[in-house]
Amino acid sequence: SQHYFIQSNLSRIDMVIDDDFVPTISIGPLFGSDKDAKMGVAQQIDKVCRESGFFYISDHGVDLNELFETSMEFLKTIKDEEKQRIAIAAWNPSNTKQIRNGFQPATPHKPVEMFCYLNPEFSEQHPAIVEGLPGHEVNVWPDEKDHPGFKEYCEEYYRKMVKVTTALLKGFSLALGLEEDALGDHFKQADTLSSAVFIRYPEMEDYPNIIIAEDGTELGYGAHQDVDLLVLLAQSNVQNLQALTGDGTYRDVPPNDTCFLVNAGTYMDYLTHGVYRAVWHRVKHRNIDRLSIPFFVNLGYHDAPQPFYPTTTEPTETCEKKESVRNKPLKYGHFLQKGLRDLIVSNGQR
Repeated sequence: SQHYFIQSNLSRIDMVIDDDFVPTISIGPLFGSDKDAKMGVAQQIDKVCRESGFFYISDHGVDLNELFETSMEFLKTIKDEEKQRIAIAAWNPSNTKQIRNGFQPATPHKPVEMFCYLNPEFSEQHPAIVEGLPGHEVNVWPDEKDHPGFKEYCEEYYRKMVKVTTALLKGFSLALGLEEDALGDHFKQADTLSSAVFIRYPEMEDYPNIIIAEDGTELGYGAHQDVDLLVLLAQSNVQNLQALTGDGTYRDVPPNDTCFLVNAGTYMDYLTHGVYRAVWHRVKHRNIDRLSIPFFVNLGYHDAPQPFYPTTTEPTETCEKKESVRNKPLKYGHFLQKGLRDLIVSNGQR
């Protein structure tokens, strides 16, 4: 069981890192037309998704230094009254339409701050907004006078991430034995429920409410699986993540501030009948000012691809037996609603 206590003046400890645990895969070929080169990437993705479940992607084409500078500048300079004005409904009940998008201010018990925004295509005229479909919201933004260009940067970053994800999904589709656009056909700029989140973990003299795991590890966020199709994470070069291994222990995920860290979410797990698992992971407490910027990859609300058994090396009769036990198609919007609710109950609003 987990409990909470106050820890003062936590010293910084150098971490032992296992570089072989989380490989780096160049996704450059996935933007091109060379089928053999794409298959080479797909084979690497398949291998790691059946093992640790975490890998970095390089040659993604996104300027991560600009991302870190822009997000840190915003999180350090936004005024308290502005935080409250654009806060999500859990912090500002008057913002009834902001369940997902907006600011989450720090509290005395949880000093982490974050800003989440959704698909810039979601305007007041978007069919899903007009219909009032859950999960769809028109983004709120800080005052342009105080944060010039911030909205434009965020919207452009989101569109870049859609392009990166579209390429990456080609690799995943090929890795799973599908046509290269099989997953991408359900991931569209026009209606994706994906979210971008800028999270700042501050450095503090007296850090409140550190979680202690059963194995004694101090945590900033407890063990969880990600509720989505995939996660692409940009982060400061500070070791903090741990992934659960097959022997039931947690191993450090090495940091890398030039690549995105990728892992499968619970919807990918469901689609592939657990072949590409949503690996349990947790965030260690590190009392260092740092950024964590996940892009949570989600399909459209009405998308419900047919779950399948990926290409495997198992005997044919085993696969035929498996084929008789299939997960049913699950509408993505329903999956996301329930999954996010459960995550908040287990680990708190994030």
